[in-house]
Amino acid sequence: MSQYTSTSGTILQIQWQNSAPAQAGCGLMLTLQTLDQGIVNILVDGSTYIPDNHPLQTGEQITCFYSLLAPVPLIYPPQYHAVVVVPTPAGTSAALDTFNRLPSGNQLTNSDDTLRLNISGTTKKILPNGQPFGGVLSGKMLLVIYTASTRSIPAQTSPEQIIVFCK
Repeated sequence: MSQYTSTSGTILQIQWQNSAPAQAGCGLMLTLQTLDQGIVNILVDGSTYIPDNHPLQTGEQITCFYSLLAPVPLIYPPQYHAVVVVPTPAGTSAALDTFNRLPSGNQLTNSDDTLRLNISGTTKKILPNGQPFGGVLSGKMLLVIYTASTRSIPAQTSPEQIIVFCK
């Protein structure tokens, strides 16, 4: 099972996070309208990875990943500290998990075997800093961005982009 989970929704509001004087202006609080949880607040700071340093905007569809192991204040609406925020316009999906090679072939599967990757020659494999990745994907934390998947169990996809987190 992955140590990260996600929520997806539309950004309703973006506010500067000014909770600590030393950190004033260094973080954003996103208010999302989600289908699964209703209104959710997402804290985005300098440690949050956003592909291509994409500037977030009100009205945009995003998927936010946060740690299941991180403390969460017991407040409403729920508030999570995002480790990754991915713009996911209609038809785009994202997954953050450790992927391992299946013993029977060259496919990669996530930790709970709900998503299998069919890596093609057109799949862009990069590091978080945008540099190309040339190593083995198996056993690494991967941010997988894809547009189509099968309806099978597990779902299979040929991702457009894979961002490899080596640590």
